[in-house]
Amino acid sequence: MKNIITILLVSFISLSASAQYGVDNIFRKYKNNKGVVAWQFEGDIANMLKTKDGNEIKSSLESVDFVMFIEEGTDITDDDRDKLKEKIADDGYEILVQARDKGQKLKLMGIQEGDVITKVFAQVSFEKRSAYFFLTGEIFLDDLNNIEFDSLMQGLNF
Repeated sequence: MKNIITILLVSFISLSASAQYGVDNIFRKYKNNKGVVAWQFEGDIANMLKTKDGNEIKSSLESVDFVMFIEEGTDITDDDRDKLKEKIADDGYEILVQARDKGQKLKLMGIQEGDVITKVFAQVSFEKRSAYFFLTGEIFLDDLNNIEFDSLMQGLNF
C-alpha cells in the first residue's frame, strides 16, 4: 500500500511540474546571456503598443515577454528548438500567420478560446538575428494584425 501511495505521489508531482513548464520557460536560461536582449512586462500594457492605423487596441494584454538574440548567428540550441516544437504542440498552439520576405521570417502562433486568443507566441528571424515574443491576455485577431511591433524597437540600436 505504501508503494502505491509513493508511486501516485511521485506521478502527481511529476505531472504538476511538467504542466507548469510552458513554452516561455525554454527561454529563461538565455535571458542573462551576453548578446541577448530580454524584456518582461506585466499588467495592462496595451497602451504601450501602437497600431498601424492609429486606432486604440481593443485587446487587453496581461504580459509581454520578449527575447532577442542580437549577435548574428546566435539562437536557441537544437535541443531547445526540439523542446519548443514539442511544447507548442502539447499546449495546443495553432499557426495564425506564417510569412517570409527578403530573408525575414515570421511565425505567429496562438491559443484561442472562443472569440479571443489567450496566448500568442511569435518567432521572428531577420538580418541573421532571432527574436521571440510571448503575449498573454484577451487578444483579438484584428488587433494582432494591426499592432506596430516596430514601435517596440524604437530607440534600440544593435
